[in-house]
Amino acid sequence: MNWNGVSIIIPNYNGESLLKKNLPTVLEAAEAYAGPCEVMVVDDASLDRSIDLIETHFPLVKLVRQETNHGFADTIDTGIQNAVHECVILLNSDVRPERDFIAPLTPHFQDPQTFSISPLVCDPDGIPQTVSWNIGMIKRGSIKFRSWDLEEARRRTEKGHTLKSLFASGGSVALRKRMFLQLGGFLSLYKPFYYEDVDLCTRAWLNGWQTLFEPQSRVVHDHAGVIRLHFDARRVRTTRLRNRLFYLWLYLSGGRIVAAHIPGIMYRLLFRTLQLDMSYINALLLASIRLKEVIAIRARVKSSLRTVKPLEEILAEIAGVA
Repeated sequence: MNWNGVSIIIPNYNGESLLKKNLPTVLEAAEAYAGPCEVMVVDDASLDRSIDLIETHFPLVKLVRQETNHGFADTIDTGIQNAVHECVILLNSDVRPERDFIAPLTPHFQDPQTFSISPLVCDPDGIPQTVSWNIGMIKRGSIKFRSWDLEEARRRTEKGHTLKSLFASGGSVALRKRMFLQLGGFLSLYKPFYYEDVDLCTRAWLNGWQTLFEPQSRVVHDHAGVIRLHFDARRVRTTRLRNRLFYLWLYLSGGRIVAAHIPGIMYRLLFRTLQLDMSYINALLLASIRLKEVIAIRARVKSSLRTVKPLEEILAEIAGVA
């Protein structure tokens, strides 16, 4: 398989200002890459002048238009279906890659069991973000990720270690198109945003396909992104908490749910109620309403995967070789 070709896919909804700022750096990176590279913007029925901007100022960009708004998951699926190359890089419109960020990512696909790779994600001040490398554990029935620093990552790579991770952020990730399609893409359960990427990479691990972290590849994530521009902070937090519950209900073992997760929910519910934290209460209510749907998806997902392991075993496997 020829891994020289790369398709960069940028989902867009009313991101005219972000595209104007960040798309030139994406095109520079595509030009700097030694192999063939297409840059695609999938527009999710934007109401601003995103389309005019691309057609007028970025004629080299492949534009795919959705006539009605479908949300992040379906927009990514449309992009991957239209991608020319097997190696696909997803970049949100609020992500600005360094000029040479592609080359360190693609060699990892020489391993046939590699599904996705995360670059080093930094904030606008150059500070590495924890989402770049995700090594987690189950604590009080929920998932917690340990802290790390860039020097630790570099020391490990210098010793020849591969940096394995639970997931790569959907806003900046290189992945294998064939595996993405075989997994069925992102689950619509998590709409409109958050945890689709964690879920996807978890299903990949259950199929024996790994996610890696490559600190030699670097992008900058501007946190004033599309979600925060179009949704109020309370809804964003409630959605994140709800989707975390969905994820845990799908992948924790039944024993861990009974012994730790449910008691943890009761503890958090009491604590957040005393704090008058309505986001958690609303998230739990919204998740519980769809419990029957989650149970059905849990059964369907497990029947479609190569192995059936609870989340805690996957995390232990990653931590053991990280």
